[in-house]
Amino acid sequence: MNAVRADFRQKVDQVKQYMTFRKVGNELERRVITWFDYLWLQKQVVNEELVLDSLPQKLRFEIAVHIHLAALKRVPIFAEAQPGLLVELVTRLKLQIFSPGDYVCDIGKEMYIIKRGRLNVVSDDGNKIFVTLEEGSVFGEISILNIPGSKTGNHRTANIRSVGYSDLFCLTKQDLWEVLAEYPSARNTLIERGKAHLHKDNLLDEDVAQIVQQDQAIIPEKVIELQKNIDYLETRMARIMSEYKSNMTKLNQRLQIIEQLTEENFNNQD
Repeated sequence: MNAVRADFRQKVDQVKQYMTFRKVGNELERRVITWFDYLWLQKQVVNEELVLDSLPQKLRFEIAVHIHLAALKRVPIFAEAQPGLLVELVTRLKLQIFSPGDYVCDIGKEMYIIKRGRLNVVSDDGNKIFVTLEEGSVFGEISILNIPGSKTGNHRTANIRSVGYSDLFCLTKQDLWEVLAEYPSARNTLIERGKAHLHKDNLLDEDVAQIVQQDQAIIPEKVIELQKNIDYLETRMARIMSEYKSNMTKLNQRLQIIEQLTEENFNNQD
């Protein structure tokens, strides 16, 4: 523990020296030092990724499940989701820490679960507070589902600002869809739950949703037809290559015969 404390103190001193050298203002310097104080108090001074990378994959997997599974189960759209899906998702959750006054910028691209702290949903100018989100709250989960017909366009619909220091678990849209590719039935269930949520808030364009659903129903048939065409082309190409090799072999044999006859004829003339 003393070694960790000494290493942490050295990092803080280096940052202080850098800020002095760069003539950083007192207010910004105070915020930086306060940030380090928060990290130390919350025991966030250990490089988590470095520590986990030193462990076998199975242990990393079990630790991620132990830390994150309870938080993910609190997300309404994931209620009663397949255990395998939840386990895959928890390994993708990343911890992000926000300072007082920081805005969460990637709503629409990421889903967030508040582990610790409070965040305000504020107006565009930041002056009006609509609601305060506290530990266990979730936001951004509907946007990352890419629900067809969403009137929000699956983009950011709120300004979220941290009140004090806040620890948030984050799941990116890309990570979610990579996992859902392996769980098509769960994907459909999540999208239907998301649609119900949007419909309740009058944020779902039913006509657009219906058109997209019909198009998606046709896609599997098109994929099957495309696969048949690919199989036919592969078979045809294999046959052409076989015929080509056979013809090349015959041609080489004929050339050898011609060369042999030419050489014999030349020798006879001598």
